[in-house]
Amino acid sequence: MEPSDSELVTGPRRPPRPLAPAHGTNPRGGDPLNNTTTTLTLTAFSCKGRGWCPSCAAKRALESSTHLQDVLPRVGYRQWTLTLPRALRWVVRTQPGVVREVERRLVRAVWRWQRAQARRLGVTGPLHGGAVGFLQLFGSALQLTPHLHVLLPEGLWGEDGEWVALPPPEDDEVEAVLHRLLRQLRATFAALESRWPEEAEELLWAEGAQHRLPLEGDASPKKKARRLARALGFSLHADTAVHAFDRVGLQRLCGYGARGPISEERLTRLPSGLYRWQPKRGPALALTAVALVKRLVALVPPRGLHLTCFHGVFAPNARLRRVVMLAPPPPPAPVGTPAPALARRRRLDWATALQRTFGVDVWRCPCGGARRIRAVVTHLATAQAMLRSMGLLPPRTPLPRAHAPPQRSLGF
Repeated sequence: MEPSDSELVTGPRRPPRPLAPAHGTNPRGGDPLNNTTTTLTLTAFSCKGRGWCPSCAAKRALESSTHLQDVLPRVGYRQWTLTLPRALRWVVRTQPGVVREVERRLVRAVWRWQRAQARRLGVTGPLHGGAVGFLQLFGSALQLTPHLHVLLPEGLWGEDGEWVALPPPEDDEVEAVLHRLLRQLRATFAALESRWPEEAEELLWAEGAQHRLPLEGDASPKKKARRLARALGFSLHADTAVHAFDRVGLQRLCGYGARGPISEERLTRLPSGLYRWQPKRGPALALTAVALVKRLVALVPPRGLHLTCFHGVFAPNARLRRVVMLAPPPPPAPVGTPAPALARRRRLDWATALQRTFGVDVWRCPCGGARRIRAVVTHLATAQAMLRSMGLLPPRTPLPRAHAPPQRSLGF
């Protein structure tokens, strides 16, 4: 199919709007004699943020879940969610390395229980496990709540890569895993040194982690959950699982762990100027712009802290990684460029993300041809002038003419 004369023009950064084609056409129209059309489609650069930008967080969650769906082995998985007590959230936020230690201890505690289960079933020899850990610093009410979502297979692998399936845990076994984790972390938490906030950003962390929101009590009845253990303020939940053939459910579970704190569907602006945020459960919040920004600043991950980690046979340098992991499909080559010579993972571009999420092919022109990138505008003034000429921005308000101040009347 011959490419058309459609133009794809990209502009300067404009967070936090999603990257999607804007509505607008080129006034030149097309050439009816050559059966070609000239349609102008505008897109914006992403802000590349890892904090609370809805667009970038949604793309990160989609990219992570899509990659894990393609490469994780076709076995059953269970999500283990660990929540820290309120007294430790401020300490963990100021010392991010403690979260990684808690995650490693949790993974090893579950592996120890799985190996004991395999021994009861008569399995001998060394056994190896794998895990994918997601770190989230937020709660549904925009509070600072560091917690872990760890995705573990429902079994272990032998030395030769043979899969050993295991039964799901019972309520007492989840409680035993939590108590073992707390015994191992006793020395780690005893060595922590708590301190007072010294900077304005640390003060926001402390307020987001320790101050309760003025909410009315939730009238919805709380059901007794299965596979849920609580001790000393810690909470361990392990009742969410997907079977080996539910790859769509696996992608949804990975996307839930890699999601961002903000969803545009839950945030609305009221006529009074306040912002209404609807949590996952409970009453809605009405916040001023300043209070909303303070909440969001406290949720920005610290620099250098990985939000997704791989353990065991899923780790990058694991010996059994090439045996148990699936080969990822080759990435689609961008339009107009040759395929890369090296078979390495590349980031998911926005066109592929929109295609897999909404079924929209941004490279397909309404006339049936393929779009091409004609211009990349990085200068702000040039982009604003282009948008005003197309009627997508209001005209610039002219500045009033300068004049001398009025002469005061004298009382003669």
